[in-house]
Amino acid sequence: MRLLIAAVAVLLMTSSAFAQMGGPPGSQIGQRAAHANDQGEAAKNGAQKKTDDKAYNAALRNLPNKEYDPWHGVR
Repeated sequence: MRLLIAAVAVLLMTSSAFAQMGGPPGSQIGQRAAHANDQGEAAKNGAQKKTDDKAYNAALRNLPNKEYDPWHGVR
């Protein structure tokens, strides 16, 4: 009886892990759709990356050129 309860408990604990992984090991469900979506987004990411780089460089230019003082609030 204890073995049956332990087996049911293990089954219940691992069922959510299978749901997160997309199915039991070895299944190909959903992987092709995810791969196709990645290829479509690759073209969009090129333009997005350039925009992000421009914003990053603009933010760096706006930073003040002074030395950091970790004790500024203590003195």
